[in-house]
Amino acid sequence: MASRGGAGGAAPSQSPLVDVLLATYNGAKYLRAQLDSLLAQTHQNFRLLVSDDGSSDDTLAILESYRVRFGERLVLVPNPHHGQGLVRNFENLMVASLHDGVAAWVAFSDQDDVWLPPKIELCLQEMVRMEQEGGAELPCLVHSDLTVVDEHLGVISESFATYQRMDPLQCSPLSLLSVNQVTGCTMMVNRTLLRMALPLPQETIMHDWWCGLVSGSGHRRFVPTPLILYRQHGANQVGAKDRSLKTRLLRLLTNGQGIVRRVRGLGGATYLQAQALQLRLRALGLDEGYVSEYLAWRDGPLRARIFGYREYYVGPELDRLSRCLLWFK
Repeated sequence: MASRGGAGGAAPSQSPLVDVLLATYNGAKYLRAQLDSLLAQTHQNFRLLVSDDGSSDDTLAILESYRVRFGERLVLVPNPHHGQGLVRNFENLMVASLHDGVAAWVAFSDQDDVWLPPKIELCLQEMVRMEQEGGAELPCLVHSDLTVVDEHLGVISESFATYQRMDPLQCSPLSLLSVNQVTGCTMMVNRTLLRMALPLPQETIMHDWWCGLVSGSGHRRFVPTPLILYRQHGANQVGAKDRSLKTRLLRLLTNGQGIVRRVRGLGGATYLQAQALQLRLRALGLDEGYVSEYLAWRDGPLRARIFGYREYYVGPELDRLSRCLLWFK
């Protein structure tokens, strides 16, 4: 498989070119299914840029075996960040696509899912429509719902948003500062967002969350149709959990201390990530007033945080309560 410092190798077509960014690490078990689903896309003018984080299994061999089927569209991007994790692996791909400058849009792919055939096409339609309405000079992001499946692709839930009790349509840039409702493997962004998002600050919790925050200065659109089979197999870096009241209360009873530590840790991390966004927007000369408002709320007394929470967070009431009580600066 060819390795390049840049991307290169555009597929010859008159349809818009999309870069699909695939970050891999020991993903051999499910990788073939994802690659097959990319080859089955209704929109085929894409390049597949792959950054590997030092896999010790057959991941690279599997990619090489698909070289004939993808042709020059499959490009292995050298990764100088081995061992630094998923966020830096995706950042490596984002930088490669941006510097190459060929594709106008970028879609993010996990190694263990299955994309339904119209995934790229439908996201691209929404992206083009959004840019026509608001201007391509603004950061734009499209994301969609997913079908949650087990490791054998048996359906767990038809809707990830329902399963997680999320409401992406109601999630404002302000409330996105508290909880991420942008699922990275469904995400497509434009070049303006890439430029604004890079480099990813050290405070970035996840690359998709950071991109979602950056889209607050432009446009974000949620496609309620599930476009991905979101595979759950016990080794997901980020996965789906049953968020019914019964199940979450059971988790509190069996792992209460661990949940408290995680929620408190997330509180500190979201505060630092919001500060990083404030600095980025300020450096770009963009409005950061809503971020300042959010940070002021986070710095306020407990009573103010509790009574203001519905404005700053969209999600289940139990989550609202736990964060109000446990989040500190």
